[in-house]
Amino acid sequence: MKPSKSLTMLLLCGFILLMAHKAAYANVTPEPLAKKNSPTVYHIPDLKLCPNLKANLTLSKGANGMVTIFGTVTNVGQGSFNVASVAEVIMNLAFAPQYSYAKTGVSDILVTKPFTALKVGASFTVNTSYQIPDFGGWAPESVQGNARRLFTLRVIKQDGSIYNSGEECDPGNNVASKELAYRDLKK
Repeated sequence: MKPSKSLTMLLLCGFILLMAHKAAYANVTPEPLAKKNSPTVYHIPDLKLCPNLKANLTLSKGANGMVTIFGTVTNVGQGSFNVASVAEVIMNLAFAPQYSYAKTGVSDILVTKPFTALKVGASFTVNTSYQIPDFGGWAPESVQGNARRLFTLRVIKQDGSIYNSGEECDPGNNVASKELAYRDLKK
C-alpha cells in the first residue's frame, strides 16, 4: 500500500513543527550584565616622549682645495635624548668616469664627537676643515670635474648597534651629506 500524499505532507509538517519546537526552547545562556553603578575603568597607555636627532651639514669651499665643514646635531623630538652616541664627519673619494666611492675605497673619519645627553631643542656643532690633496681647481656647476669628495655627518650609537624603539624616533634623519666636484691633478 502506497501512503497518500496527504499523509506524507502531514508527517512532514509534524516533523518540521517538532524541530521548530525544540529550537524555540534551546538552552541559551545570556552574558552577565555589568553592574549598574560600577565605575568604568580606562587603561591609559604610558606615553614616552621620543627624542629625534637631526643632522645638518654645510660646506664652504676655500682657495687651494680647503673645505670648511660645519655640522650641527639637534634634538628636534619631543623627549630628551640619553644614549651613548657619537657624531662623526666622514670623507669619501671617487674618480671619473664611474664616481664609485666603494670602488675607490678611500674613506677617512675626519672628526668624532662623543655625546650622551641632549635635551629637547638643544644642539651642538661638529666643525672641522679638510685640505684636498692634488687639488687642481673647483669644477663649475656645469662641469663634473674628474674627482668628487663626499662629506657625511652621521650620528650613531657608540657601540655601533642600531637605536632601539623609543631611543631615537627617526634614525633616517641622523645623516646629512654634501658632495663637492673638483679637478684632481693626478687623474
